[in-house]
Amino acid sequence: MNMIVTFVSCYLNHHQLSLCEELKKRCDEFYFIATDEMPDDRAKLGYESGDSKHDFVVCAYSEDDHTKVYDLLCRSHIVIFGSCPDEYIEYRMNLGKPAFLYTERFFKKGVWRRFIPQTRKKVVSRIIKYKDKPLYVLCAGGFVSWELTLCGFDGDKCFRWGYFPVVNKYEDYPKRKNQTAKLLWAGRMLDWKCTCHAIEAARLLKAQKVDFDLDIIGAGEQEQNLRELVKSAELEDRVHFLGSMPPSDVAEHMRQADIFLMTSNFYEGWGAVVNEAMSTGCAVLASSAAGCVPYLITDGDNGLIYKFGDMNDLAHKLRKLIEDKPLRETLGRKAIETIQHEYSADLAAQRFMEFVSSPDGKKPSYESGPMSKAPIIKNNWYKP
Repeated sequence: MNMIVTFVSCYLNHHQLSLCEELKKRCDEFYFIATDEMPDDRAKLGYESGDSKHDFVVCAYSEDDHTKVYDLLCRSHIVIFGSCPDEYIEYRMNLGKPAFLYTERFFKKGVWRRFIPQTRKKVVSRIIKYKDKPLYVLCAGGFVSWELTLCGFDGDKCFRWGYFPVVNKYEDYPKRKNQTAKLLWAGRMLDWKCTCHAIEAARLLKAQKVDFDLDIIGAGEQEQNLRELVKSAELEDRVHFLGSMPPSDVAEHMRQADIFLMTSNFYEGWGAVVNEAMSTGCAVLASSAAGCVPYLITDGDNGLIYKFGDMNDLAHKLRKLIEDKPLRETLGRKAIETIQHEYSADLAAQRFMEFVSSPDGKKPSYESGPMSKAPIIKNNWYKP
């Protein structure tokens, strides 16, 4: 059987490109339907849209390509729905043909919101009303399956997934040469990214006379507040704002950094920056609230986890990493192995194609990683 796979999402960026290229290698026809043009705020952060650079991209927002969309939704053997209009999903489900919803969690502000009629309506219209249809879920975050089962969706139709950004591959661990431990935070400076937690940890460590440098990459609405926070805490000699830069430059800073900090709260559906930092061999210290953490990090093996909001836990584990170089290197080496061999785009594409190509009743089963059954993970999952 000639296999046609179509992936529908907002626009093609570096977080999706590797997966698309790997899927294209493994099927007879592959298409990416871009539903929108890349927004200006992403472009200002150095993101680059791939919509016009790849022959497999169909732009739904273009008059030339618009008529192709429903044709592909009909004749494709498998459709993956990311960010897209609900009517695309409805059209596919009315045909009775299999599809996968590629989604982050629905209730980032709290699972109690499933009782709010307007919020529940959105979830029902996008997925729950198709619970008896051939719709499966690719969970881009550890909390997705829990939320969906609370709404009556079958957890057996939920699979571990995530984001698989373009990453550099290293044959060996890139040695760091910093005399003083170099810490790095990177991302948009939004309230829910909690950059202030990294600064508070820096304040606590400076008070303990711990030596370090913290670089902060990015921009956003919280930047001025963060700069004032650094100034008031007298951290200007330790904390440095580097501004926004293209992903390739961020990757180079990661390669040189000893420790990467991920401080986001539960609004962080995934957090592809963790994939990227792990791929360079950074010792990652990550918040338990970020969606990628339950899937990517095994605490003490390929990174460290701290309980979100616990500044003492964050500062204690950060100090441990600063003062224990062998531990940093051990975690960094394991992090590279994880991204290259256990959570890579090529493995995800391989397993996905194995799954969709197998007949019902003979679907492959994986113990962990992409396309393994998504476990039920609640917000309070991590116990330090």
